[in-house]
Amino acid sequence: MDLYCQICGEPFEAYHLQHDVTVEEREFFYNGFGCASCKGIIPDGGRPEIAHISAVAHDMLGDDIDGVASIMEDWIYLG
Repeated sequence: MDLYCQICGEPFEAYHLQHDVTVEEREFFYNGFGCASCKGIIPDGGRPEIAHISAVAHDMLGDDIDGVASIMEDWIYLG
């Protein structure tokens, strides 16, 4: 399941975030400060809609990463 950056909306596989990145990169991502793609810089034109949805899911569920991934997967199919 994918998790999406709260800044740029870039998708990242949950397994990759848990096993292939450093602790600092993982915490940076989970705390909504960005990802390796955007490095926390909002893209031209503002944040994509998917980044807003991801931010809301993280705010609602906190550290329930599986729940966030599930919400994002459902949203993709509805969108």
